[in-house]
Amino acid sequence: MTVFADYAPWYDLLYQDKDYAAEASFVEARLRAHGIPSGRLLDLGCGTGLHALAFARHGWDVAGIDLSHEMIASAKARAVEAGLSIPFRQGNACETGPERDFDAVVSLFHVASYQTSRDALAAMFRTAHAALKPDGVFFFDYWYGGAVLAQGVETRVKVIQQKPLRLTRIAQSDHDEQAATVTVNYTLFCEDTDRATIRRVDEAHHMRYWFPFEIDAALAASGFEPTLHAAWLTEDAPSSKSWAAYTVARKRGTP
Repeated sequence: MTVFADYAPWYDLLYQDKDYAAEASFVEARLRAHGIPSGRLLDLGCGTGLHALAFARHGWDVAGIDLSHEMIASAKARAVEAGLSIPFRQGNACETGPERDFDAVVSLFHVASYQTSRDALAAMFRTAHAALKPDGVFFFDYWYGGAVLAQGVETRVKVIQQKPLRLTRIAQSDHDEQAATVTVNYTLFCEDTDRATIRRVDEAHHMRYWFPFEIDAALAASGFEPTLHAAWLTEDAPSSKSWAAYTVARKRGTP
């Protein structure tokens, strides 16, 4: 069973307030700034496909990979419903697949922070490298270590109501500063108010925060030239104000 196996059916409802289209537009602007205005794009760790669909609607030739069978099933169904031809496949972001000759690879919503060792991060980077054309661009986001250390972890509760469903998610986090990891323990109560039923789902998501110097070293070892680190949805340097940061890198040479 993969992480998100039980969580997947409720995933999109929990993140219904996430503006995937605006995020895709932001990423596109950064790709254009690095000389990639359009073309073939691989979404590495595509989840339920909402970013991929946004890119496809903007004219990109998109493919998607995700470790979760459940997420890929949702992505395929969503593409069919939208009338879009997007080849989604189940696969590990840390294992090089058949994908080749892409102009851009993107990996969004902290896929890099699900890689909790330097070896795993480098393996993910090698997958992106293999998929790209020479001089192709790799865009990914991650948890920025400076913000995690400055802000610390806390218990968070999120409630979503969309009749007849009411979802309550409790996120309790354990911080291992020596390992630079945070284990987010999710407890999800899924209520059907019409049927007066309730289901409980428990999942632990083991995450790692990174610092730019670590990412730069892994990129260089994987055949990339880092070109930019910034706080998510800005062009400002990463800061303690936001856990989310992103990196843009260009394919150079071989790993």
